[in-house]
Amino acid sequence: MDEKVFHVGGVELRVDNRNLGEDGGPTVRVFGKADGENIQLLRFDCFRKNPHYHYDPSGKNDHRKLDKETVPDSVAWTIEQLGTHLAEMINTAGYTSVADQVDQAAVKKVLPEVESLMRG
Repeated sequence: MDEKVFHVGGVELRVDNRNLGEDGGPTVRVFGKADGENIQLLRFDCFRKNPHYHYDPSGKNDHRKLDKETVPDSVAWTIEQLGTHLAEMINTAGYTSVADQVDQAAVKKVLPEVESLMRG
């Protein structure tokens, strides 16, 4: 899949498929404007073997693994986070000014298309 970009709700969602040799899968990267720069705030890697997500992947890169026992469907989990906890997660990543601008309702409207691309 080619990268698909959504400019919505004060952020930019980039959806594509990453292949890292023996692992890979759909990825959603969340970008926002901070200090005049477009910065990657969050990344959700819904990989086949080791699904995980990152807070501030280009900076502090706080990497969190998803347990397949408690999160059997990482795509569904990612869509839920984007739909209900996006501002909170951006705040956790350290970008309060971006989090304050997030329009959660607008983001929620594009998530069916995002999920469809991820499940491709």
